[in-house]
Amino acid sequence: MLKINIVEVDKNITLFLAIDMKSSDIVGKCSFKVRKKNLIRYQDAFIEASNRGKGVYKKLFNAREGYIKQHYDNYVIESYCNKSTLHLFTKTGFTIKSKLYLVEKNYNLNTLNVV
Repeated sequence: MLKINIVEVDKNITLFLAIDMKSSDIVGKCSFKVRKKNLIRYQDAFIEASNRGKGVYKKLFNAREGYIKQHYDNYVIESYCNKSTLHLFTKTGFTIKSKLYLVEKNYNLNTLNVV
């Protein structure tokens, strides 16, 4: 059984923690940040590997959605998501605005040439 705790970190960031009631371990988290001009951006979702596929993210997602519905009338919500959660976003009324590209750059201080 899971318990969702809500932590208002500051006036702009709210964190949702999924806690396993049996072990008291945090098994997942997500958050959102209030930005300017009535914009909210979802961020920082993570579920422990041993708890994936058990509905933890869905419970966190729904808790976050419910919290925003109660406290933030007339805000636009933005989020980046991956393929595994896209269906949850579109099912709850989000539309796809653009595709996200993952890019990577490796800085290795031992091989950098300084000019």
